[in-house]
Amino acid sequence: MKKTVLGFLMLFGGITSGFSQNIALNNPIKTIKEDNWKGLSSLLEVNDILRYIYSDPFKENYVQAIPAGYPLDKDIHINSFYGSRNHPVHKVTKFHRGIDLKGSTGDKVYATGEGVVVEAGYKKDIGNYVKIKHQYGFESIYGHLSKLSVKRGQKISHRQLIGKVGATGTVTGPHLHYTLKKNNQYIDPFDFLFLDFESEGITLLWKQKGKLA
Repeated sequence: MKKTVLGFLMLFGGITSGFSQNIALNNPIKTIKEDNWKGLSSLLEVNDILRYIYSDPFKENYVQAIPAGYPLDKDIHINSFYGSRNHPVHKVTKFHRGIDLKGSTGDKVYATGEGVVVEAGYKKDIGNYVKIKHQYGFESIYGHLSKLSVKRGQKISHRQLIGKVGATGTVTGPHLHYTLKKNNQYIDPFDFLFLDFESEGITLLWKQKGKLA
């Protein structure tokens, strides 16, 4: 099953906003950092988030804090999507509040954005896990890990190693359970897997990096 990223086609339409009105001419970087993208904190829809990011000419100061991209170092392959499904262990219909990504035990898991580890431990359902708090109301959770490489309170950079794929918790085999939250609400991580904030020019690119299960 293949899903479509909404709003992708509108990203290159030269969207403008009033960000420049808040930039002091003598020190624009300092001013934009103090502003700290306050308006982004209230947004939940991915299209609104992307419009907000793309309307800011100084986006390179903040994009590393947005949990975007693929947390594994391999082609994108999704075993189970976000939403209602028949649970593979409990055999009942339950709402899947994340995405299961195909992986083998020992595969490296990377943080999708910079932030702070607020939880690192074990829960019966997701096994060994890491929860990272990012800016603007974002949180990312990585479950079923075989190994934790970070601890609570640790500051994390984008693409930093945080653990390894495993089969801990309630699972039928090794994979990575990946969850995103925004303002304490669960959101579908799918669109964010394909967001690539490039270091030069800071562009969002749609990339198909493999088969989608």
